[in-house]
Amino acid sequence: MDLRLALPFVLGLTACVDRTNLTPEVPARKTLPVSVCTTPLTPPPRKPGDDRVLVRNLDAEQWLKIMVPQYEPAAGLSPTATDCTGYHVFANETLRFGVSTRGWPRLVDPNELDARTGPKGLTAIRLNAVTFQNGDVGGPVALVRALDDRAEIYGIGSFRGPLDAKVEPVRMGNDMLVVAEYKRCPDITNCRRIADFFLLRRGRLLHAATTDVERVLRVPSRTERGLYAEYRLTTDVSYKPEGIQLLEQVKVKIIPYPNEPERDSDRTLRTVEFSRMLRVDRDALFATNESLWERVVGQD
Repeated sequence: MDLRLALPFVLGLTACVDRTNLTPEVPARKTLPVSVCTTPLTPPPRKPGDDRVLVRNLDAEQWLKIMVPQYEPAAGLSPTATDCTGYHVFANETLRFGVSTRGWPRLVDPNELDARTGPKGLTAIRLNAVTFQNGDVGGPVALVRALDDRAEIYGIGSFRGPLDAKVEPVRMGNDMLVVAEYKRCPDITNCRRIADFFLLRRGRLLHAATTDVERVLRVPSRTERGLYAEYRLTTDVSYKPEGIQLLEQVKVKIIPYPNEPERDSDRTLRTVEFSRMLRVDRDALFATNESLWERVVGQD
């Protein structure tokens, strides 16, 4: 056989082999976080020929044991316990001044563990282990997932906030975030719903930014003497490959005075909208502009 005729055939065959060797796992793995701690699991039962990657469901107590290898349910958590990455679970600035109301070592109530699942089986695990003077609770938080015969931990950090805070995993392009939302309301005329964003970096969940998702405040009006203006912020949060888009709207109105009908009250003064971004720069999120709230409040 003439080698000059055979060469194009061989090259074409080689190209076909290269393409067929690319499995769906390869491009997917590039967009998924790399685990920093892995624990083997009993392989799930499978039918012959079933090679799908299966997402497993573990309860929060199982995850706590994986996060903190020293943890034994009967013995409780030590104040000097370290997580699977070697960091102290409680000895950090976020949890400073937190108190274990059950003493140490601390037995863990399953109700103190919260697990919320997001995209591709990724789950945020939170333990409320210590209490603060203002009523906040705090403890470790982790981004985890169980696949087939292994449990993977991608990042561990600490969170302090109200008991009813919602801590969830979110995808932002190729980045994974843990987002905590909670309210701070000294009274109904001064209330905020806040979002804390934690970036996954080198096996840690690092606090990267905080923003108001909703906010309301009443202050004396500058333009309508003797009346009060109410500022109300709502923020639409969207997760884009380039960062977090914040579409902010502030409505300004004169509050109603139901017992004083002669006052010209209960009317809208203006509505202002603005869009800005929180962009990723290394280990933090930086705003492209100042919050609309800071630029509008107190001007009416």
